[in-house]
Amino acid sequence: MSWVTGSLEKALDTWNEKLSEIWQLITKSLEDYKGGMIWNVIIGIYSALQVVSLALLVLFFVVSVVKTCGSFAELKNRNAR
Repeated sequence: MSWVTGSLEKALDTWNEKLSEIWQLITKSLEDYKGGMIWNVIIGIYSALQVVSLALLVLFFVVSVVKTCGSFAELKNRNAR
């Protein structure tokens, strides 16, 4: 075997090893990657966003109810005059 053939075989073996590592990283789920640490961070961010969005939903609902009640009180005062 010549040095060219040996070098090509070593290069192809290295290439195949790296492709195998990349494929393992791509196909690994987030729950398994690095002990699930990343998945736990994602769950924490999701929970925080959920809390903030629900709080904003309630806030906007209350503001709209207050505006509506204010409008009714204004109409009632106008009609009473």
